[in-house]
Amino acid sequence: MGTDPFDFPPELCSKPLALIGLTGLDTLNNAVHRSIWDAFSNNRRQYRAPVQFKLLDAAHEFPPMKPKRTSYDWYIPKGILKRNWMNKHLNEMPAVVVIFYELDWDDPLWNEKSIECASRVLSVRAALDGRSSRIAVILVQQTAPLPTGEDMLADERAAVLCTCCELNAKALFVLPHGDHLLGYTHRLENAFYDLAQNYYHHEARNIKSHRDHLNKTTHQYLFVRHLFKIGFLNELKQDVHTALKNYSQAYSNLLELRMVDTNALEIKTVAGFINYKLCKLMFHLSLPRDAIAQFRKHTEHFKNRIGQKDLAFEHHAWMSKQFCVFGDIFDEAIRQGLPALQTQHPGFYYQQAAQHAADRKEACLELCKAVDVYPEPDPLAGMEQLEFFGQRAWRPGKLSAEPPDPDKEKLGIQALQYQEKQRVHHSMVIIGLLGSAITQFKTYRCPRMRRHLVVQMAEEYYNSQDYGKALTLLTHMLWDYRCEKWWQLLTNILTLALKCAYLSANIQDYVVLSLEALGTSSLLLPVEKTRIFNNVMKVLKKTAPEPEPDVPEEELEHARDLWTTAVHTEPLAVAVDMSNITACVESKARFTQPQYKADQYVEIEVFIRSCCPHPLQFSRLSVTVNNPSYSSEFAVCESSSQDVHASGNPLLLFHCHEVRRYVCQFLPDVQDVGKEIQIGSILLHLGSAQERSAILRFSGTGAETAPSDGMCPELQHFRQSPQHMPDFDNVRPLATAEIVSRDSKLEVKVSHDMPALLAEWYPIRVILKNKENYKITVISANVNLQTSGDDPNIEQSTQLCEDVATELVPLPLLLSFGDLEKGSSMEKCFYLRAHRVGNRNIIVKVTYNMAINRDSQRVESSCVKEELISVPVVKPFDITAKFFSLKFEPIAKTFAKEPFIVMPHVNCASPSPLIIEDSTVDLSQQVLSVDAKLQSQLQSLHLKNGETAAEAFCVTVSEPSDQPVALGVYTLKWKREGSKGLVTSSSVTMPTIHVESAPLYVQMNLPAHGWVRTPMAVSYHIHNYTSRLLELELSMEASDEFMFAGHKQLQLRILPESVHKMCYNLYPLQSGLVALPRLRLTISDQGNIPIRQAEITELLDRSLPSHVFVMPQGKGSPAAIKVAS
Repeated sequence: MGTDPFDFPPELCSKPLALIGLTGLDTLNNAVHRSIWDAFSNNRRQYRAPVQFKLLDAAHEFPPMKPKRTSYDWYIPKGILKRNWMNKHLNEMPAVVVIFYELDWDDPLWNEKSIECASRVLSVRAALDGRSSRIAVILVQQTAPLPTGEDMLADERAAVLCTCCELNAKALFVLPHGDHLLGYTHRLENAFYDLAQNYYHHEARNIKSHRDHLNKTTHQYLFVRHLFKIGFLNELKQDVHTALKNYSQAYSNLLELRMVDTNALEIKTVAGFINYKLCKLMFHLSLPRDAIAQFRKHTEHFKNRIGQKDLAFEHHAWMSKQFCVFGDIFDEAIRQGLPALQTQHPGFYYQQAAQHAADRKEACLELCKAVDVYPEPDPLAGMEQLEFFGQRAWRPGKLSAEPPDPDKEKLGIQALQYQEKQRVHHSMVIIGLLGSAITQFKTYRCPRMRRHLVVQMAEEYYNSQDYGKALTLLTHMLWDYRCEKWWQLLTNILTLALKCAYLSANIQDYVVLSLEALGTSSLLLPVEKTRIFNNVMKVLKKTAPEPEPDVPEEELEHARDLWTTAVHTEPLAVAVDMSNITACVESKARFTQPQYKADQYVEIEVFIRSCCPHPLQFSRLSVTVNNPSYSSEFAVCESSSQDVHASGNPLLLFHCHEVRRYVCQFLPDVQDVGKEIQIGSILLHLGSAQERSAILRFSGTGAETAPSDGMCPELQHFRQSPQHMPDFDNVRPLATAEIVSRDSKLEVKVSHDMPALLAEWYPIRVILKNKENYKITVISANVNLQTSGDDPNIEQSTQLCEDVATELVPLPLLLSFGDLEKGSSMEKCFYLRAHRVGNRNIIVKVTYNMAINRDSQRVESSCVKEELISVPVVKPFDITAKFFSLKFEPIAKTFAKEPFIVMPHVNCASPSPLIIEDSTVDLSQQVLSVDAKLQSQLQSLHLKNGETAAEAFCVTVSEPSDQPVALGVYTLKWKREGSKGLVTSSSVTMPTIHVESAPLYVQMNLPAHGWVRTPMAVSYHIHNYTSRLLELELSMEASDEFMFAGHKQLQLRILPESVHKMCYNLYPLQSGLVALPRLRLTISDQGNIPIRQAEITELLDRSLPSHVFVMPQGKGSPAAIKVAS
């Protein structure tokens, strides 16, 4: 509303900032000047000085200065607050004028330019015409200035320039336009702000000095005006506390003014301005309680000061504006961080503003109803050019003591009434305020208050003839009032919504609202319900309904035209969702049992109750049933063509409070086996398809039939129901049922030889025998593992397949059997392999189809048969390995490059006999076999439970290691005894052994046995594994059992990484297990070898055999034995 006299001027609402005028910048033609202007004017953030800049040209004219008054004795003020004063100081009269001039200290034309700069300052001072605005000069220079005191030329010329310009030295600044321009401008802003503060302080003191010449008798307006100006100047100075103090004094002085009809508008207008300033500053100073108290005091003082009775709507408009503006201030303070409460927030003030706007509308309707002509000449001409706020255009500047001209007053009032009636859209004003209040109440979680305001908004839309929006809001609110069971409020909203639906010819909403109005939750009189019932029947017969009561007469003709067109347009079927309304018809549906077999009829009970005071004739009743894939509709009861032309189907005729039960039966689809079906909805058709029908859709869960009085379900059993009708209240809905397969007669047998062995392909046979009365087809078996909580990852360690030669398939395994005649059998085999011991629970689910007779028809039926078997998995072997020296003594460690024996032991743990096909050893990289080829010693060996087999092989480790050395992997290939070629491979990692370094090793080559008095050859191989020369003393001890030929004592030198061989011939003297002569090695005195004598002794003891078996001399010639030469 641009003409509303109570709209606050923008200069009042904007934040007061000190005005700084910049002159001497040619921003259009000079890039340097443009960058300087952008640095000052752009990006005004909070951390920058609170100033605003205005670009002034060379010929700028400042507002003229009024002549100074020396005495107020005969001065009578014509008003309180001038309209142009705030705008003048905010946007026109700068506190500081800054003159930019390009001049360097070393400029060759210094004298000429300094004179030109002084002339510019002089012209600006002349243009100000005696005003006390501060003047500053900024020299735009190309070079950065030197530190203070170092540039003597600059100091000298600055003093000369200040003298020429009659300028204070603190008002002369230098601005280099190179780098760091923003830093310089920020510092200059702060300097300008200090100068501006001095200016506003000086202006406020000048105004204060006038107060000494004023008196309370004739200058009451001036007291208010001067205090307001001082407060505003202090705001420009950013002295908020002083500004608040002066505004408070101005407001107190304003309340002392004598208020009559002729000055009421001006006083209230200025009071609103000052109150706005007070409240805003109090919120800014974090004094919300003081702001609220001030506003309450303000509204309480003026709420009954109406002024002229013929312009009472102006008072309500002013009150509305006060509440609205305070709500805006409060909301802005909250956005700045002020906490609000659920009981004290801006929504309450917006609501009060809307209430006063409604009072304004009511006063306008009463006072302006007879005004239809705008008076001539225009009494409001020159309204925008008035000198003071709040004055009338037909008597500007008139004091309250002067009697008004009655004729002008009458014409002025008539003009204002005409404008209020013709140009102000009151409903939109109220709706806007209500919308702001609703937003606040929603934010602070006040749902009931929000609903109340939404209904008020809908009423305003109705009053403004926007019936579509009113209907939308009302239908949304109906749901909330239903939930809280406010039946009287619900009835009132229904009545208004029906009017909106009628006036907008909305058939869909008209039918829905009428059905709800006919229900028990509506508190309408029986006469009203009869009228609504007749109207619904007319709509369904394609005729226009009778008008709703209390509909505006001027809208009836337009509504009839809309209905004439609407009743013959599509759609002819009106869908009504009954889950969101409390209508006159209720429905419940349930399955008779929670589970049905595939060859069994599914039965659904449908209960319908009518609460309509008049008989209702329906034309069709059907039920939709949903499953995960599709939905189907089944007709329960419908009218035939004869029923339609007659009075209708009597089975679908309902009287008031009548309850009927219907049963729907159907056979489930074959595809529904194993799935859950659900009652999707109950469809009840009101009317005929030839004319217009309303399709009432009830949900299958029975959510619509919750008791309207809030009674607990258990107490429903104590209600009395007619003996001849079903007990509708105690029907418990059962909306879902499961379709299971029919009982199968197929015999499923699973055969296998327990237990399964680890890692073998374990055969399991599935044998089917058809004991059905018909041939079965499309037989398949789904084989899967049953997981358990003990081992949730059992599927990862188990494999199933139909053929071990083919590629593995993921679980579940599908076996196809084909068809099976009656009485015949069939079997299939599949294999299981487990990689961990434990039980495996296997589910074999056999599905097949069979054609059965159903209602004299052959129908395909699907059947399922399940078998669960448990297969224990055990280990076939327990494999261990032991280590022995060449003397077959157990060892825990070995030495690098010394041979030792590894002996795996295989203990059979299988209940079934096993055949070992082969065994192999995969040695590690640093482990070498002594034999050229390792030959399995367990080939074709049969083992039974508890038997143990062992084999041995000799190996060496090439390098010593600080960590235990892994010898390799031992692999057995085996199968069950009697199996057909299914060989299983089982591998185990052999244990580790510690390997130490040995610089020396002695190897003895000795025959397996000897003969008495027959020479035998013996050789010793001494290995030097070091990188040094070994010097040793060798000695052979004498023995009573042997004579020997060879060195008894010898000094040895063994080269690095070489072998020294010593040969002896032994001559046994006795038979039996005879001790061999002992070889001794000692460290030479001259030798410096990395081995101690104790280590050599230990080496000889573990490496050399101590005895040999000597056979007695046989009869005849003794066998020749090779003798060492």
